[in-house]
Amino acid sequence: MSDEPFRLLAPHTIRFCPLCASALGRAPVPPDQREQAVCGACGFVFYLNPKVVAGTIPERDGRILLTRRSINPGRGLWTFPGGFVDFGESVTDAAMRETFEETGLKVELTGLHNVYSYPGAPVIIVYRASVVGGTLTACAENDLLEWVRPDEIPWEMLAFPSTRDALREWVAARGEMSRG
Repeated sequence: MSDEPFRLLAPHTIRFCPLCASALGRAPVPPDQREQAVCGACGFVFYLNPKVVAGTIPERDGRILLTRRSINPGRGLWTFPGGFVDFGESVTDAAMRETFEETGLKVELTGLHNVYSYPGAPVIIVYRASVVGGTLTACAENDLLEWVRPDEIPWEMLAFPSTRDALREWVAARGEMSRG
């Protein structure tokens, strides 16, 4: 585990054209004239769009499965299973794959929970899920997996705004009291 700071792809970190390796500059681009990274040599416009994360809230007997992260961002904090959608993969397939990779559990998606979007962050698409197989197993990205009731959610130890918002909505949909 490295103690290096978490590195993020952002407009100020993009310096070279992925097509010709020339330096990128900033310039307004039609039709809206928004400033983008543009290659002065080949004219390639590097549009930096948000990545997509797919996650699940696995449910069983009134409890949900949370994972404690052992990597950054959010090391030591709790979230639900999820991760980046790979190129060529559907969001639903990614949600099920990430859940299996992070928990050892095979899930069936039971519905869209919600979509979360915050400036400078990935778009997070969260599904409700039920367990249909597998064996609960931690992975390199987490060090603890816990089934929790709504009143056991560690509100002060949640990893991301999307985690907090999704779990608040999950609790509210069940008419439970939330401290979050």
